[in-house]
Amino acid sequence: MIDVKKNLKLILEERGILQKQLAVALGLSDQAISNWFNGTEDVKLGKITQICEAAGVSLIDVLTYPEKYVPEKQAKPDCEECKKKDEIIDNLNLLIKQLRSKK
Repeated sequence: MIDVKKNLKLILEERGILQKQLAVALGLSDQAISNWFNGTEDVKLGKITQICEAAGVSLIDVLTYPEKYVPEKQAKPDCEECKKKDEIIDNLNLLIKQLRSKK
């Protein structure tokens, strides 16, 4: 199972982004960020995408961490199944952007 919180925490550490800096970037309290990462509160998808944006990383890369997501169409340009999977991922990214723009 993918542990998004753990992956985000590791990515933030790799990039030298402190929880306090993340709190400022998101306009939240240090305690709110701490509560997410220590598991006392759940993180909503909208906040996860904001954290990704603040950290300069895509949601797909967080989900596939520590591996870097590489679209299969780049790795295997003639693979029809790969193209379908990449299209699904592209559509999910578009949906996330649309949902964020409605806020």
